[in-house]
Amino acid sequence: MKWIIDRIENDTAVCEIEDGTTIDVHLNALPKGIKESDVLNISVDTAETENRKKKISKLMNDLFKD
Repeated sequence: MKWIIDRIENDTAVCEIEDGTTIDVHLNALPKGIKESDVLNISVDTAETENRKKKISKLMNDLFKD
């Protein structure tokens, strides 16, 4: 999915999504130095998601061990 930075207003970027809708995103949630007309590629990192789930599961199991 691609987002285009349409404009920046104060601490918010107005991002246009591929279907033409817009969303407001706080600048802290975006890469530093982002500017108007920049294109962001948004994707899910399934390998990292799985690694994090395993890590959290291990932490929970260690915490609640009998």
